[in-house]
Amino acid sequence: PTSSTPRPPTSSTPRPPTSSTPRPTPTTLIRLRGQGATDLQGRVEVFQNGVWGTVCDDFWDIYDATVVCRQLGYARALSASGGAVYGQGTGPILMNDVECRGSEAQLQNCSFRISHCSHHEDASVSCAKIRLRGENATHSEGRVEVFQNGAW
Repeated sequence: PTSSTPRPPTSSTPRPPTSSTPRPTPTTLIRLRGQGATDLQGRVEVFQNGVWGTVCDDFWDIYDATVVCRQLGYARALSASGGAVYGQGTGPILMNDVECRGSEAQLQNCSFRISHCSHHEDASVSCAKIRLRGENATHSEGRVEVFQNGAW
C-alpha cells in the first residue's frame, strides 16, 4: 500500500529553500561571500540548478566584475580579483572562462564554460559605493546614491 506521508529528503535529494534560505529571484542569483566579505566586496557565488557555487577566475576581468556589481545593484566595479582572495569556497564551481562584454544584465548571460578549476581560483569583485536609481535609471544614467554608514 502507498502512504500519504511524505518521505524525508535524502542526502542526494535537494531540499527546497527554507524561510532562512529565501528562494532566489533574478536579483539574488548572485552573492558575495568569504573572509572579510561585505555587501560591496567578496567571493562571487552564483545559484544554478538549486545549489550555490563559485566562479573560476580564468579570464576573469573588470567587465565580468562590472556585470556582477550591476546585478547586485551597484553602478560599477572597482576591481576584479582571482586567486580566492576572500578564501576558497566550497561546493561546485559553476562557471569558468567567463567572458562578459560589460553590458549584460546578469553574469549568467555572459559566455562561460564549465571545465576543470579549483577553489584556489575562485573569483572576487569589489563594487563601488554608488548606485544609480530612479524611474528611468539605466546602468549609465540615473540619480546617484552613495552608500555611507550602512545606508543609501
